[in-house]
Amino acid sequence: MHDTPSTRSVLTVLTKLRLLELARDLEVAVPAGKKELQVDGLLASGRLAFRGIVERLGRDELRAVCAAHGLSASSRSRTELAGSLLEAHGNVDTVPPKPLFASRAEERWLPRERDIVLVRRRQWLVERVARGGEDEATRVSLVCLDDDNAGQTLDVLWEIELGAQVIQPETKGLGEVSGFDSPHAFGSYLLALRWNLVTATDARLFQSPFRAGIKILTHQLTPLRKALALPRANLFIADDVGLGKTIEAGLVLSELVLRQRVDFALIVCPASVAVQWQGEMERRFGLRFEIFSRAFVAASHRERGFAVPPWSTFHRFIITYQTLRRPEYLEPLLQQLGERARKSLLILDEAHSAAPATASAYAVDSNTTKVVRELARRFDNRLFLSATPHNGHSNSFAALLEILDPQRFTRTRSPGDPSALEPVMVRRLKSDLRALPNTGSFPERRVVRLAVGSPDTPEVVLSSMLAEYTELVAPERGRGRLVFVNLQKRLLSSIAAFASTLEVHAESATGKKVVALGAEDEPGEDERDDEPYGEDDETENARLASEVRQATRALGERAAGERPRELLASMRALAGTHARAPDEKMKALRTWIAEHQCAAVALDPEARRKAPATARRWTDTRVIVFTEYADTKNAIVRYLRAAADGTDGGEDRVLELAGGIGDERRDAIQRAFNGPPAEHPVRVLVCTDAAREGLNLQAYCADLFHVDVPWNPGRMEQRNGRIDRTLQPAETVRCHYFVYPDRAEDRVLEVLVEKVQTIEKELGSLGAVIAEELGTTLARGIGKGTREALDAAGSPARRSKIRAELESARGIDRLRAEIDEAGSILKSSRKLLAFQPELLRRVLDEGLALAGAGPLTPLPAEGDGPARFALPELPESWTPVVDGMRPARGADEPEHVWRRRPPRPVVLEAPEVWSDSTVHVHLEHPFVQRILTRFRAQGFSAHDLSRVTVLPTRADDEVRAVAIGRLSLFGPRATRLHDELVVVAAPWFESARDGHLVPRSAKEDAEAVRDIESALLALPAGRSKKHEALERSLVPHAAKDFAALWRFVTEEADARALAAEQKLKARAREEATALSKILEAQRTTLERELAGRQLTLDLAPGDRDAEKQRDQWEADRRHLERRRRELEKEREEEPRALEALYAVARRRLVPVGLVYLWPETRG
Repeated sequence: MHDTPSTRSVLTVLTKLRLLELARDLEVAVPAGKKELQVDGLLASGRLAFRGIVERLGRDELRAVCAAHGLSASSRSRTELAGSLLEAHGNVDTVPPKPLFASRAEERWLPRERDIVLVRRRQWLVERVARGGEDEATRVSLVCLDDDNAGQTLDVLWEIELGAQVIQPETKGLGEVSGFDSPHAFGSYLLALRWNLVTATDARLFQSPFRAGIKILTHQLTPLRKALALPRANLFIADDVGLGKTIEAGLVLSELVLRQRVDFALIVCPASVAVQWQGEMERRFGLRFEIFSRAFVAASHRERGFAVPPWSTFHRFIITYQTLRRPEYLEPLLQQLGERARKSLLILDEAHSAAPATASAYAVDSNTTKVVRELARRFDNRLFLSATPHNGHSNSFAALLEILDPQRFTRTRSPGDPSALEPVMVRRLKSDLRALPNTGSFPERRVVRLAVGSPDTPEVVLSSMLAEYTELVAPERGRGRLVFVNLQKRLLSSIAAFASTLEVHAESATGKKVVALGAEDEPGEDERDDEPYGEDDETENARLASEVRQATRALGERAAGERPRELLASMRALAGTHARAPDEKMKALRTWIAEHQCAAVALDPEARRKAPATARRWTDTRVIVFTEYADTKNAIVRYLRAAADGTDGGEDRVLELAGGIGDERRDAIQRAFNGPPAEHPVRVLVCTDAAREGLNLQAYCADLFHVDVPWNPGRMEQRNGRIDRTLQPAETVRCHYFVYPDRAEDRVLEVLVEKVQTIEKELGSLGAVIAEELGTTLARGIGKGTREALDAAGSPARRSKIRAELESARGIDRLRAEIDEAGSILKSSRKLLAFQPELLRRVLDEGLALAGAGPLTPLPAEGDGPARFALPELPESWTPVVDGMRPARGADEPEHVWRRRPPRPVVLEAPEVWSDSTVHVHLEHPFVQRILTRFRAQGFSAHDLSRVTVLPTRADDEVRAVAIGRLSLFGPRATRLHDELVVVAAPWFESARDGHLVPRSAKEDAEAVRDIESALLALPAGRSKKHEALERSLVPHAAKDFAALWRFVTEEADARALAAEQKLKARAREEATALSKILEAQRTTLERELAGRQLTLDLAPGDRDAEKQRDQWEADRRHLERRRRELEKEREEEPRALEALYAVARRRLVPVGLVYLWPETRG
């Protein structure tokens, strides 16, 4: 005997957590303790009637309540279960709740709000319908649902809009079925839908790693996990150089785009990496970005006129820091964004560039800081990237964190507790990851010291002479000292570089005019901004010559003494004698090349020509040679090319890369150096520092030479990072540097190299501190006391600040836990998405067949690389897609000749070694997207398939009919909040009449899904005559069978939609509550800061630096007061706005297809 259902008895069945959720919905305060007290509180509120609570419950909850009251709990229908409870309760109104989805609907021509319509070949959600007068058309406001145009708005006049129609696929089911699809075609269609599903109900599910053209490394998924766990993706990725911050940012961006949380994206980066960002985003993630530059603006005005703002012409841009600072570009961007650009993302590369200047006790905002702060506040989501986020100044670090997330951080207070950083900071070093097994390819770095020369080597003699000359002539400080610093640095590079600068100095010192080295005028700021990779050789020489002339003139009569004149003459004579001769470093480099690359290089020209073929043949080993100066680079290139002359392909073995070259040439050099050695003959790449950023050169190179050691250790680390990075196939990389043991300056530079090694191995962000201090120490040149000053670099106070405020966020145990968690999420995500390269190949072949083309053709594999395939001949309409897959067009190659070249082979898995010889076609690649889009359009704008098939199976002896629908929940502005395929299976009996299709249980539905997956994987090629006969026999039943099962699909979708909405609501509440706590903590912090805020500065008369610090301090105080006022408003509005992001605005259920699972035992 069971009690009659009552409001109390129903509430008693629910869990305490569910009771708390109901209380929040009703805005009733209940305790979190005993369930009885929670039930009493809800009942006492008087806000919860019996029918009201029944309508709020999900199917599983209703089943539990029915079972507790002795009622049947077996129904699959939520409305039937609710109806049973209402009837048992004796409610006057026993009509069951209205289902979320109707199994049948009337066909309509005029749309209603929340309808889905087809307009201009796209699917739209109807937001508003404004009916006109008697002779006026109906105005319909729309938001686009298509993945490639999601969130865009459109207003149309319905009666005069050609081709406009309300999409109601549920009214027609699958339509008339005249034949079956092949299992391969149907499977491809089903996979295309499945690979496009997204959900915001669970932040612990990834899609972007499986859709990108990358080798998935588990450590790179931690930023993605953290970004999805945040209410807004404000995240600082502070990984070490070479760990793949660009890939990590791309994964976050791609995931947010897939979830339709980002419509507008802006990447701000240094000029030298803009093209690399553009290429990586398009090649790996299928995301096209425009580089916003003077050329882009001119093209926009040319094509669209001056009335159209260039910022409005696209939705993804890359802009350099230099360009961003220009008011004529910044102001229109701020106008375009408005006060807050919803569904927007800012990616700030090298984010430390935006930190306030730190040359003083109190950090002062730089121009870049002000620009970035004003820009960042207008974005919903922000990703900051930097390997050195902390520069040793607490208030500078705090200011950077506040720009990232002003609701968590305050610019005047660095987070004292490392746990405050944990949600928004990702920080790992290569050394940390090497300590763990199976975390990717991170080579060991060996720093190789090569001693050269003797006491009477010209470089050593010149060094002594220059030291004496400097002692006699150089002033202690000021512009006049700059010439001696330049001379010293260039002598440490090469005599060739030293000689040219010495001549300019000598001629200027004697009053003679030198014009051969270039014009006096330096390039203007605009010109420098347009040279993202540095100056070309001529411009560099002209600039340096100008600097030396000006500095020499500042010396006055200091160089007029007899001994200085003697020294200057002797240096000119000795340098002139050896300027074009190879120095000891070049000879040592040639010896290394002979030992590792080509033995004949060591021989003189005559012996080289007579050497056996084996000696003249080059190995596959490649090497990079770095130098700071164009003169040194040119001397090395001349020498090595002469040494390679007469060897096998010697004229193509040495390439050079310097500043001032265009993007195409730079890209061609990178492709050649990273290409397979059998196809690309280059073996030696001689570079200036124009190559230290924006190029990945690790594919076939593990050796690097520093001909000169940069005085800024950050530059040396950037050079090393070209080969010491993720996906370096070698286990060890070798970074060589040269030392003249008898030259005093080299002994000092060895200390510098040791500092770089320490940074790489141990110190992480402390490297920025040391680099800053080293730069200050060396600014006056290398002299007495320099070595001791270098040894002391890196003040203990600043080190301790960084360790306390940043580096404590690292730790092997934490890293191990993060990687384990990311691996677990990856596993569950892989299972849900069901992506495999072999399945992708099947989908592509079927899609090509729909396009009237043949399948992919297997090609011989390259070593241990992934399987390669050749594209078939494709219709002319595919030309734009295929053009992106051809080899790069030559500089002077006619377009029609280039188009006759076949596309590169394609691979379906990421190669272990970076290569441009193949194209990785991943799920977001334009070629794949074109095919998947056609499959996803079936039943809407495309009708190639009947969407019915029969699959042979060994899993059961009973025939089953399986109906599939797609459930989608949309949020504000048509944001997709949740997708899933709803599957219902029922036994099918050949002898039965209509109406016999009745599903049994959710367990059997799940088994049907597994059986379909297994059957698709085991499919043989082609169809047998027996199979075709079976299809013909089932054709008359298909439409009726689907219609019979559709009712059960709607019931299942009803239950799943409500369950998904409950999860979305729970997540919204959780994040809103967390945000409220953050804002409250921020308010408390601001109150404390304002109450105790004071600054002590010794202001000497005319001390402009101290005045700037005081002005900055006062500006920060005004900012804190303004933030306190803003917080009051944010505490009211922001949590509600966050909850609104998860509010379901539209539910949609559409037919997908029908599958007959036919046991092989049936013949």
